[in-house]
Amino acid sequence: MDVVRLKRTLRPLRPVLGPVWNLFRRSTGQAARPPSWPSPPRAGRRSAHAGDEVLIYPMTREQFVALRADDPYYADREQYMAAAARTAGHLISRHQLVSALELGPYRQPIVTGSDVIELRPPSGLRGARRLIVHDATSVPWPFNDRTYDLFVALQVFEHLDGHQRAVFKEVCRIARHAVISVPIDWEMRDPTNCHHMISRETALSWFAPRVPTRILQGNPAPKSRLIFVFENLDKR
Repeated sequence: MDVVRLKRTLRPLRPVLGPVWNLFRRSTGQAARPPSWPSPPRAGRRSAHAGDEVLIYPMTREQFVALRADDPYYADREQYMAAAARTAGHLISRHQLVSALELGPYRQPIVTGSDVIELRPPSGLRGARRLIVHDATSVPWPFNDRTYDLFVALQVFEHLDGHQRAVFKEVCRIARHAVISVPIDWEMRDPTNCHHMISRETALSWFAPRVPTRILQGNPAPKSRLIFVFENLDKR
């Protein structure tokens, strides 16, 4: 039996096998290490927008802990958000990025000082430089080509209702680099749920013909999330 068939066979047992496996790992000292977050910035990268004093830098653990204390939404999201923050930090440092846009963060963008694009004004948004209210499925977006160095979307693309390819085309137009996370192989009770059974291949089809620079594991099954990283979108 190949790996894919085995996964399909065992999928109905996830609710039972997952807790048992976690208990075994804890009892044998194999529990997952706490996720690693970027260090607090000594000096961020100054925003490219004239006259701004905002510095962009990846979310720190202190910021995440404050969010989690305020809102239970963040209770089980530390692992993949830490991975996304580390990835964004590496890109900011490696490419000397000075501007960012995030699509649909819940309470705070993963890059402090970034602009945020939302379908409607969110409640209690913190850490953003500017809010742009716009339906992401309506293209083109209200930005010039290469307005931003970095684009981020964490657990948002699955909500785009069939417009993923058009939205990613806009990402390639307005940004130079991108970090996008997607839920993979989630089995939902309601098969019409937008999170239900998105395969790695489906996610890659949203980005085609572009190929990610690398793909990172945000967190493992049963709520697996993959982080797709794109560098130098303007040079391909």
